[in-house]
Amino acid sequence: MPEASNRMATPTLIKLLSKLPKAKSEIHTYSESRSKSQAAGAAHQWALKIPFKRHLLHIHMQKPVNMSTGAAAVSTVSAASCGLGKQQRRRLAAFDFDHTIVSQNTDTVVRDMLPNELISSKALTDLMESECWTEYMAEIFRLLHAQQVQESRIRDVIRCIPEVPGFVRLIKHLHKRLNFDLIIISDSNSVFIDEWLRAHNLSDCFKAIFTNPAHFDEHGQLQVRPHHQQTDCKLSASNLCKGRVLEHFVIEQDLRFNIRYDHVFYVGDGNNDICPVLRQRACDFACARQGFAMERHLIKNRNKLKLRAQLLIWRNGFDLLEQMCALPQLQGQSIESHPLETEIGRRASAAAPAAPPAPPEQ
Repeated sequence: MPEASNRMATPTLIKLLSKLPKAKSEIHTYSESRSKSQAAGAAHQWALKIPFKRHLLHIHMQKPVNMSTGAAAVSTVSAASCGLGKQQRRRLAAFDFDHTIVSQNTDTVVRDMLPNELISSKALTDLMESECWTEYMAEIFRLLHAQQVQESRIRDVIRCIPEVPGFVRLIKHLHKRLNFDLIIISDSNSVFIDEWLRAHNLSDCFKAIFTNPAHFDEHGQLQVRPHHQQTDCKLSASNLCKGRVLEHFVIEQDLRFNIRYDHVFYVGDGNNDICPVLRQRACDFACARQGFAMERHLIKNRNKLKLRAQLLIWRNGFDLLEQMCALPQLQGQSIESHPLETEIGRRASAAAPAAPPAPPEQ
């Protein structure tokens, strides 16, 4: 959250969060002995620890008291820029990428550009078995560069990966016709995802993309690093907890832009898509691909996992779109349009260094 946003949200945010026992002492310390921007920073950090499913935070700016006309004007402008005006009621669809939007695993498709003897070498096998998938892929990219595989060839291979049938249509329909906000949360990387979306004219459909940041360096070698580092969630890799990302995104939209999601759809296929759906509310939808690990795990352990979201099983994008359009929750509702804030989270792939475990189902 930018410092200007912090300053505007400080009074109400601190007041609300101070009611929470764990937040009270630390926020009080900041508000009493430090600057307002630092107080807001502490309040915001506590806010991000609160699961969005509880819907605890509703920020409404109070009328300024004892402020000069100029200060009040600045306050009004800042409040508007932070989205602290009229609340927007919207819907959100969050997508995995590999085996969900695209029909293959982008990492392994690029890995298979190497000679078989290199892929099956002991060094690579040991690295894979050490549960450091990001490090494993970094070594793959180093070997591709050593084999003089050009950036253009890698991009061509990514562009040619077919969609899961119907997903281009699904994404465009949700974005343009049903006015959904769309995000991607994937353990692929930013180069692969951006390249594929551009090739299929989908880049403008997504409000944010959360993945492992990557780039081609000056020598033409693809460099990748983990999205973040976490050890709290045992259902997720150390480099990406999709549940945490989803929660933080929803809370940020509420705090910064006053956007509340009436329904959140999470669409995935793999075991690393279990965490986000377990954090969903009863009004949300867990959309699992038929015949894949996410569906098998949820059906087998649904009661044990205490899944609260409604479960949709899909075969392809056409099927999922048909199921979604038939939902009574999407019938006859007027969800107000919003100014596109696509750039807010487009580069959300930056993060701290870490290394994930074995090959993720992305």
